[in-house]
Amino acid sequence: MTEFIIISILVILFAGFLYWAYLPDYQRNPKEFWRTIIGMPIGMILGGLGYPTLNYNIKKWATKNKKVNR
Repeated sequence: MTEFIIISILVILFAGFLYWAYLPDYQRNPKEFWRTIIGMPIGMILGGLGYPTLNYNIKKWATKNKKVNR
């Protein structure tokens, strides 16, 4: 029962974080918002695993820019 309460609290905190942290971004441009939500964690994981080229390509896809800082 304790695990359920802890997991519920963590889910509520995470949902609140997403709501307040990303709501302004979503209101500005919803399509770019979903690309950012999907692309950033994947890019961070690939960069951490040692795949800078894939990380760069995903950043380009997520931001739709030709010039992304390496």
